[in-house]
Amino acid sequence: MSQTCAAPIRLWRLGPWSLNPLMRGYDRLQSVIVIMGVLFVLAMVPLSAAYGTATYTRLDQQTQAELATRQPAPATLVEDSRNGTAGEPLPASPQYQSHARVQWSVSGVTHTADVPTAAGAKAGQTITVWLDPSGGIVAAPDTGSQNAATAVSVACGIWVTAAGGYCLFFLIVHVMAFRHHQAQLTREWNELDRPPGWHVS
Repeated sequence: MSQTCAAPIRLWRLGPWSLNPLMRGYDRLQSVIVIMGVLFVLAMVPLSAAYGTATYTRLDQQTQAELATRQPAPATLVEDSRNGTAGEPLPASPQYQSHARVQWSVSGVTHTADVPTAAGAKAGQTITVWLDPSGGIVAAPDTGSQNAATAVSVACGIWVTAAGGYCLFFLIVHVMAFRHHQAQLTREWNELDRPPGWHVS
């Protein structure tokens, strides 16, 4: 019989339904846990995907709400960019490792703020900032791709956490079964070492 055909047969014989008298109770328990683990991990795939979809829907609704109250506007740098963190409470981004003072106008009123900029930006350049209804700078709404990346990360995180937790549970059961088996072997070896007959203390 080829190894390809023999492998499924060996796996089948390791199942808890095996009639092999040498299979111990803990072996059957571990087989049941493995089967349940496979089913659990597979079941977590659609559940994680559903949670990721719900997360994307929630983030997309949040983005749409922000787009309804925020608008982009041109702003002019009044100085060259400097390394460091901007004073405005805007999210940091690898794309913007520097900051500079910018000016923009809303209804004829000029505003100034320190915002993140691309490294090497020069005074006089125009950048786009996002404004709230009062004309103050706010963070740009997340894009659809950012929301999708967050949702995928959440879904994968849930699945990995669930799978890792079940693997940890199986490892604990396996260690307990191994220790129980070792203790049982020790008792059996001690019984074999005793000479036959009655022992009188």
